[in-house]
Amino acid sequence: MTPTPNLQDLVQTVRDEVPDADPIGQLGKAAELSGSLSTLGDRLLDHFVFQCRQAGMSWAEVSAALGVSKQAAHKRFTGTVPNFGRFTDKARAVIQGSINQARALGHTAVGTEHLLLAVFEPADSLASIALNRLGVHRDAVLDLLLVRNPGLPELPTGAIPFNQQAKDAMRSALDAAVGLDHNYIGTEHLLLGLFGEPGYASAAILAELGQEEDAVRSALMDELQNFVRERANQEAQNRSKTD
Repeated sequence: MTPTPNLQDLVQTVRDEVPDADPIGQLGKAAELSGSLSTLGDRLLDHFVFQCRQAGMSWAEVSAALGVSKQAAHKRFTGTVPNFGRFTDKARAVIQGSINQARALGHTAVGTEHLLLAVFEPADSLASIALNRLGVHRDAVLDLLLVRNPGLPELPTGAIPFNQQAKDAMRSALDAAVGLDHNYIGTEHLLLGLFGEPGYASAAILAELGQEEDAVRSALMDELQNFVRERANQEAQNRSKTD
């Protein structure tokens, strides 16, 4: 087990970098060091909270282990982007696509509206198939998105961050997967996550197009059942060919 640095070690680290003749400089260095330790600790907790949620643990169980209220735990750990290890290839393509969409439109942050626009590619994803079945098409989403946010004439450079709603929506996708007893996060879960809060731009755009969460969930479940049946039939055909 990696030893935890003690106070004496930390004090010596500050003194090694800033001479005793500069107490204000030492204080600044101490604040910097304290902040880095706090950030590292937060990342450690984020990792294991996400792991517990993937394993199906409830917020009540997580909060009890942390010694905080359920509300405090949910608020603290739903504001970060989840680890993408459990995302399917198509779901990862949606995440990357949302960044590309935001950049192409001259937007400086990725929101839920960009995630919604990105679920149409790849076209054979469950989310894309379900939306098209409901009569929701990419061009209509794009038109409403641009009404809400026309964008800038110059394309942004450098990294484009996810805004808080987009981060929350991706966390909601994890909750949707756990709620369906799935051990992966696919495009269907991402689409459900875009309904996480009524104030999400994605939910507002879908509402303008006449779609509410229950109807979209129903369409997704139908497509998921179709996919499972088709895969089972294909596996049966493959077995019959080898018998």
